[in-house]
This record gives sequence, structure tokens and C-alpha cells, in this order.
Amino acid sequence: MLHAAGLGVVATTCAVIIAAVWVHPGSEEPDGLPISIDVPYVGPGVDSGTKVILRGGEVGVVTGLERTGADSVRMDLRLDPDQIGGLTDAFDVDFRPQNYFGSTAVNLVAMPGGSGLEAHRELDRTPTGDYTMSTMIEKGSLTVDGTLTESIIAGMDEVVRYTDGLTPMFDAGLLLADRIAHTQRALPSDLLGYFNDILEVFPAFNRQAIDSLTHIYNSTYNRRPDGSIGVDDPFMDETDAGLTLAAGQLFGQAGQLLKSHGDELTPVTGVVAELAGVIPHLHGGGMRPERLREALGRLDSVFEDSGDGQRLNLRIVLDDLPGLAAPLAYPDAAALSGGGAGR
Repeated sequence: MLHAAGLGVVATTCAVIIAAVWVHPGSEEPDGLPISIDVPYVGPGVDSGTKVILRGGEVGVVTGLERTGADSVRMDLRLDPDQIGGLTDAFDVDFRPQNYFGSTAVNLVAMPGGSGLEAHRELDRTPTGDYTMSTMIEKGSLTVDGTLTESIIAGMDEVVRYTDGLTPMFDAGLLLADRIAHTQRALPSDLLGYFNDILEVFPAFNRQAIDSLTHIYNSTYNRRPDGSIGVDDPFMDETDAGLTLAAGQLFGQAGQLLKSHGDELTPVTGVVAELAGVIPHLHGGGMRPERLREALGRLDSVFEDSGDGQRLNLRIVLDDLPGLAAPLAYPDAAALSGGGAGR
């Protein structure tokens, strides 16, 4: 009886031990979908605990790294099944920063096709790129080291100095824009409309300008005596001789005449200036008919017909002189005083 009871206790103990060995490890296994990916390399900073992201969101973690060959590394991942909806075994892999601080993450890129992921799958992948912060800094350093030479630095220094020399021009442009903004009276829409009206005639203007150049090119002045296109040298020589004669003889003699008769020409220039004052854009005042009539009337009143011909009328205005004021003001003063004969 006691022997049978002892055998029962031993059997029960063995059953408990076996249950503890087989069942307990399964209950301690972490939640998630474990998969393994064999890649030829991993990005800087990838290690156990590195986050796995999909479409920018965290979907798992790297649980281990193991070198499986000279050019192969196995990454053990544990993914959250609730966060990887639509992801199949056709995904691509790359390495990139997880946040603005540059923390490296394994990025999964969903691709069309494939079948659903299963636990403990082993997949082979070649990363599509290494976009980690460390790699970017390394490539930037290599680029700077290969391109930022002494000549480039000297050129950049020249550009900076030239740009500094253009500062006054930039200041002038800003000042002009500020003055325009302060003096502008019309709305920008009206100004753009006026500018559009100006641009509207540009095509016709360009056509006319091209036609004018064409006519000049095909004119007789651009043809040789034999009718071919080109400069007529004999005609140009005659033209040059004529212009030289006009510059030396005509205008030179006119200059000598003006220089030798400056006093005589002064009244003429005064009359011309007076008449030009009523012509717009030649003198101040613009077009004023009353000034023109007044100037013509004053010019006509200067001369009057007499038996001997034209006579010039002059009016002499004298300043107040003590010795001339009384006789001029009172012509009969001498007769009234009785002593005018003796003066």
C-alpha cells in the first residue's frame, strides 16, 4: 500500500516537472510575429532594440543581429501583427532616421504581391538604400573634401567681395521701390492694366521695326553700283567729304559769325525767346494764345508808318534823379516862375 502511494507521488512529481519545462517557456515567449531577414549589410546604428517602422510608424523592434557569413547578416525582427496590415513577404528594406534626432531605424516598404507573413520565416533581402544620418554626414564630408579646394574657396571669396560691392546698388533699388510705394496713387491692378496696354502694341512695334530694318537693308544706300548688297564705298566717300565740308565751312563760318556779331544778335535772340515763350515745350508757360496775341501786338506797336518810312517808337524810363525830376514832371514850371530863361 505504501509502495503504491510512493509510486503515485513520484508519477505526479514527474508530470509537474514535465509540464513546467514544456508549458512555462511558451508562456514566457514575448508577443509578436518573429521573422528573420538576411541582408548583406546593416546601416550604422542598427542593433538589438532598434525600432522597425512602416509608413513612418513604429511596428516592431530588432531583437538580434547575427553574422551568418562573410557578406551576410541576419536580423531578427519581432513585429506587431496589429500594425502591419497589408504587409506581405514581398516587402523591401532600407535604413533611415526614425526622427529628427537621427536615431536609426529599419524601414519596411510594402510592395504589391507576395503572400502573408508567418512566424519564424527567414527571408533574403538587399537593402534599397542607406539613408541614415551617419551615412549622410560621411558622404557630405567626402563631397566637401573632394570639391572644396583652394581654387573654389578663392572663387567664393571673390563672389562674396563682389556681392559686397553691389550693396549700394541693392540699397538704391530698395530705396527706389520704397519711394514708388509711397508715391503710387493708382491700384496695382490699374497699373498692370496700363502695362498690359503697352505690351499689347509690342508685337506690332516689333514687326514695324523689323520691316524698317529690312527696308534699310534693301535700300539703294546698301547696294553697290552693280546691284549687289553691300556698302557703296564711292558714295560713302562723297558723303563723308560733304559732311566734312559742312562741318568745317558751314557750321564753322556760322560760329565765326555768331562770335563776331554777338552784340548785334542779342536783340534778335531776345525777340526769338519772347516768341518762343508761347510755343509749348520750347519755353515755360506752354500754349497760351493770349500771350501770342500780346507779343505780336507789342511787336507791331514798335514800328509805325510815317512819311519818311517806318519809324521806331521808343519809351525811355529813367530812375528818379533830383536834377531831372522837376523839369520832366512839370514842363511849364520855368514859365510859371518867370526865371526859366536863365536856366
